Amino acid sequence: MPKETFQNLSAEKKQHIEEILLDNFYDRHVSQVKVSEIVEAMQMSRGAFYKYFQDLEDAYTYLKKKYSMVVHGDILRSIAQHKQDFFLGIEHFLVQCSEAERDSHYWQMLQFLTQSNDLQMSKRKPLSQDSPMVRQWLELLELNRFAIDSTDEALRFLYFVMSLVMNTLTDCIVNQWDTDELIKEFQFKKNWLLKGIKAE
Repeated sequence: MPKETFQNLSAEKKQHIEEILLDNFYDRHVSQVKVSEIVEAMQMSRGAFYKYFQDLEDAYTYLKKKYSMVVHGDILRSIAQHKQDFFLGIEHFLVQCSEAERDSHYWQMLQFLTQSNDLQMSKRKPLSQDSPMVRQWLELLELNRFAIDSTDEALRFLYFVMSLVMNTLTDCIVNQWDTDELIKEFQFKKNWLLKGIKAE
């Protein structure tokens, strides 16, 4: 976790530091990044970096968590915009991602999130069953008439959906697919989920 001195920074200053971290992390493993590169870009001393973060791993983990929340929120918003066609909402999110400019902040964020299978990012946070996000998720599942029997199962399905989307984006980025190839891949996955695979 970042130190309190980082948390107390203005939103603008935090965003500036996050952008510099992303510039350094998005296409490299944390082991390839040097603190000296980051502090040079920030135009501050090495000691200032350690006032904000324990070490590089701390900064990397912070960024992963922050941007995971951003992307997961975007996925949920896209699904909510197509309330009665759950999978169309996911498809629209994937299309928007594939059409993002390759030098944009958003594309760098996606590259960063999909560059490795970080075990820390698989850790599930306990969610209050009374939270507005959970209520909205349950409503979406009900609107789409999914046969899910409990809130516990619904939350597990939420993590499954996030994993499905991020794995599909990872395949897209690694294989340099265009939008058509990305959607073809997603359509296969959707059909396997909805129709199953028939044995001969």
